[in-house]
Amino acid sequence: MKTIKILFALALVMLFFTTCKKEDNKDEETIQVFGSEFVPYVFTDNEKIVGIDADIAAEAMQNAGVDMEMSIAGTWEEAYDAILSGPNKALLSTTYIPERTNLFKWAGPTSKGMYAIFENGESNFIFPLPIEECKQLPSIAVVTDWWETTTLEDMGFANLVYYGTYSEALDAFMNGEIRFIASDFYHLISSLPSGYYLENVHVVTSYRTVYYYVAFSNDVSDAVVNSVQNEIKSMIEDKSTVSIVRKYIPFMPETYIAGTIQLYTENAPPTSFEYGHGTSAEVRGSSIDIVKEIMTRTGYVNNINLTLWNNAYDIVQYLPNSALFNTARTPERENMFQWVGPISSSRTYFYTLASSGLTIETLEQAKALESIATPNGWFTHDFLINNNFQNIVATSLTSMEAFDQLMSGEVQALLMTDLDVKWLADISEVPMSNLTQHMEALNFKDYIAFSLSTPASTVQQWQSHLDAMKTDGTFETIWNEWFDGVPMP
Repeated sequence: MKTIKILFALALVMLFFTTCKKEDNKDEETIQVFGSEFVPYVFTDNEKIVGIDADIAAEAMQNAGVDMEMSIAGTWEEAYDAILSGPNKALLSTTYIPERTNLFKWAGPTSKGMYAIFENGESNFIFPLPIEECKQLPSIAVVTDWWETTTLEDMGFANLVYYGTYSEALDAFMNGEIRFIASDFYHLISSLPSGYYLENVHVVTSYRTVYYYVAFSNDVSDAVVNSVQNEIKSMIEDKSTVSIVRKYIPFMPETYIAGTIQLYTENAPPTSFEYGHGTSAEVRGSSIDIVKEIMTRTGYVNNINLTLWNNAYDIVQYLPNSALFNTARTPERENMFQWVGPISSSRTYFYTLASSGLTIETLEQAKALESIATPNGWFTHDFLINNNFQNIVATSLTSMEAFDQLMSGEVQALLMTDLDVKWLADISEVPMSNLTQHMEALNFKDYIAFSLSTPASTVQQWQSHLDAMKTDGTFETIWNEWFDGVPMP
């Protein structure tokens, strides 16, 4: 009997809190939720509004006790303008970008997209084609005023052919009127006939990772927005979002789906690199092991996205709940991020081929060289620019590409960290005796850099777990697996 009473009491408590959550929002006005046809995120099927973002938003609002009515707007512009004017409105599949941050209140992300340039027909290009070379393509189909388009415009593309709707651009792409198209990857494959993408379409290059949110008009109460945000977070944690995404894209790997924290790293062995190929590929490395252990201690392990440094670096400067590692903590970056670390070191030197007989003992000697390679956007690139080097070759997007530029004789010198060079030499089967290490140019510690809009409590939690790992010996164990004999940061 006592057990029955306890169970009954617990049931009442659970009912109380569930009811309270809905009661908190019961006096709010009905939210008018708009969407624009954007397969597979929002679209109509048998007169019902469905899609990845539509389903996630509907379930989150229902769980939060928020009354809403969903409809499809005539155009994206009509829906966007309606949300700006309010009241009590929301827009699905809204890309979170810095220019819009204060225009709306945000809940999400509900999904993740990838902007890329695609080619129809046989391709002679090797992915990824450098952005500067993409600007020389004959012409690229785009939709007027879409962010996929304005992003390319901001990057200086002058070879864009504009269409009023996505259907018009896609028709031109498929009938051979135009060979290239800029599009969200998942939108493209969902809009093409079954099998068409695999048989005919190739990715030329990807140029932006984006996150889609529910954008609320600013008059909607913080309580409603926060309730919806919490429900989306819960759906991510219990994998409900994975199930919804796979209703529309059955082959979608879980690693491609938005998390509670969007974690980024680049291909920079040995700290982080891709192992394997395609959908079975995984991210490995010393920093990967450290970050995964921190997440395990928080109670939830997010996916880690491997991408180009410049793409990730841009995202983490504005997106809430996002982080990038390894990030050298330089004076120029100090106020740009919130920091957790250190997790590695960046002792940086000039390197030349031993056969060259070159000597670099001063920065002036380095400036006198014909050319110095370093990855584009790295702190080493910033260093060369800030010190007025005129011989910079920063055309490489990865450390391996920069290393290869030195080994092939394309450049006279390389500016890179000792850990990177040693690893790249090992996997390239290049004896270190073939290289000469010259003067140390920089010596920084590497950190996990969180966006400024990430809650400080999240950053503090991660730092506390990292500190505990260093105290209990876990960090040392991981470090020695990768860098036995190398001093810890």
